[in-house]
Amino acid sequence: MKGAFYTFFLFPMLIFSQEQTSQELVDSGLKKYSREKGSITYEISGDASGEEVFTFDRFGWRSLRKRSMRFELYGSERSQVMHETSDGGSIYRLNHADSTYRKRVDFRWTRHAAQVAPLQASEAILFELGGVYNSDSVLLGKTCQVWIFDSKSLAQMWVWEGLVLKRISKLGENNILTVAAEIDLEPVIDPAIFELPEIYQLKE
Repeated sequence: MKGAFYTFFLFPMLIFSQEQTSQELVDSGLKKYSREKGSITYEISGDASGEEVFTFDRFGWRSLRKRSMRFELYGSERSQVMHETSDGGSIYRLNHADSTYRKRVDFRWTRHAAQVAPLQASEAILFELGGVYNSDSVLLGKTCQVWIFDSKSLAQMWVWEGLVLKRISKLGENNILTVAAEIDLEPVIDPAIFELPEIYQLKE
């Protein structure tokens, strides 16, 4: 009976959190990261080449991730471009080819952030993804937790205060290394970068 009582009251809280905007979540005292804002530029290497930039404010509840990389897959040259924004518990992935976007709910962060501190939420999510804490290592002067994964798409992540500074992922037979080259914890951010273009349409 106690479990049913807990679930009854917890479930509405989670749905409420997922529907809130980034500013509403901040006003409620919820945080993704302990840092209020930041911008991380990554270099992509290994069996690919390119760059990724992740910019956030409102303690991570509003963000923009842009990635562009080239790689060879099954004997042919390929390219991949990703443009993803988030606001509150919603994530939007844009497709510039047809001016559309897809929307999904960030269930993991909205669920955990409502219950524990940012660092604990990050560790819980990494564990859910199948991660095993391995060791600590330093990158750009930041002491990171190194997490090892046994999956077809992810091998390793270095995480500092909930922020991924290094990622070793897999794409087919390719090993892709994404490593932070620059971290700015006091960036000047134009709020317009987080907005969806007006001409873009939701794709179901």
